[in-house]
Amino acid sequence: MKKIIIWVLSSILVVLLCLIVVLFLYKKGLLFDAPIPDIKEIYVDDDNFVNIYFEIKANGVTDKIYFLNKKDSSTPSVDDNSWTLVNGNTAKYFLDDAYYSFLKNEDDVIINVKETELLGRLSEFTLSKNTIYLAPKGTYTPTLTYQSVGYIDDNPIWYSDDEKVAKVDQKGKITAVKAGKTKVHVKLSGRDIYADVIVTNLITVKPKKYDRKKKYLSCGQYTKAENDLLDKILKDRVKDAGYKTRAGVVEAGRFITLEFPYKIKYFSENGRLSGNKVDGEGRYYHKGLYLDESRYESITKSHSGPATWGCPIYSIPAKGRTPNGLDCSGFITWILYNGGFDVKDIGAGISGSLDLTDYGKRTKLTKEVVSSGKIKVGDLLASGGYNGGHIALLVGEDKDYYYVAESLWTPPNVAALMMQYPKSTFHKSFNYVMLMDNYYKDDGNLTNMWY
Repeated sequence: MKKIIIWVLSSILVVLLCLIVVLFLYKKGLLFDAPIPDIKEIYVDDDNFVNIYFEIKANGVTDKIYFLNKKDSSTPSVDDNSWTLVNGNTAKYFLDDAYYSFLKNEDDVIINVKETELLGRLSEFTLSKNTIYLAPKGTYTPTLTYQSVGYIDDNPIWYSDDEKVAKVDQKGKITAVKAGKTKVHVKLSGRDIYADVIVTNLITVKPKKYDRKKKYLSCGQYTKAENDLLDKILKDRVKDAGYKTRAGVVEAGRFITLEFPYKIKYFSENGRLSGNKVDGEGRYYHKGLYLDESRYESITKSHSGPATWGCPIYSIPAKGRTPNGLDCSGFITWILYNGGFDVKDIGAGISGSLDLTDYGKRTKLTKEVVSSGKIKVGDLLASGGYNGGHIALLVGEDKDYYYVAESLWTPPNVAALMMQYPKSTFHKSFNYVMLMDNYYKDDGNLTNMWY
């Protein structure tokens, strides 16, 4: 009996010792392999953090998982100091330029989480314009700007909500079809942005040559809403070229001569804000166009008006009624003011007081000056002498010609006119050129021609 008891006790002791050893090995992770994480989901949250969610079959204390992400795809060393212990079942990191991810268990088994290489985000995604104004058949290609981190599908998809109003090709070129409103979208890497496209018959596509056959503006032709829209388009055009730059001034001149679809009559002024304070009679020193009676609110003093452009009004110098419009200096001061330069409502002739020839470097126009390359689009041009004269603005230049925006009291008696002058005889057309670099200081997005 005693031997049996000893045998039983010995057996129990052996079993206990075995259990102690097994438990020791188990706790030290030496009995079983450390668990390998089973990745269940990988996603980028709203805060641009990558989340790697995994599950493991816990074996007690041997379920620790470590995480590392890096800038290159090479497998890290098990002894790399960048390994960090995962808290819970989700490895998480901000998606920047380090998007190669690795997990490691306590047996130093490394898992390359290759799915993260296909994750990416757009850090910037914008169009150059929120609103685009076009005439039917007009075109415009907005600039798409984006920056990304990680992997994205970088093939933008363009589409229009209404192709009967405006179409867009896969290079982003928008073509206006008919008057109306639509949105043109670009979709990239799951995100979608758009620009409003307004197609209107209130403007025309800039022709390659000034249209001398277009009709004169008639009285009361525009509503307030139409005047407001034209003002927005003018402001938008100048902004694109560069407000308060040489190009902004040139664009204001091109808009009124090329995109505005009517000729405006020349009108001999009844006064100036800088003189007898008369406003809007042969001159209109304000932002925007003078087409609707709502603009009377800005008129400070009238002699024979108020009357918008195209409406009959008595001209003191002309001694008769004629459609209101602009004289030469009124036209040029309007262009300069809408381009961002407040030159005051002043005249054209060289005089003892401030005039338009004082704003640039007044230079005698000669053959040598024409061929010198000093003359630039945006410079002012003057003819005549002291106490009288003519002023104009250079708005285009090609190999053989200069294109000049001006108002002429002689036939064709048109304000907002564009004239074409051969370079070979240009020195005979004007007496002076005002070189305006020191005044404008910034060229902006200047182009020699508008097409």
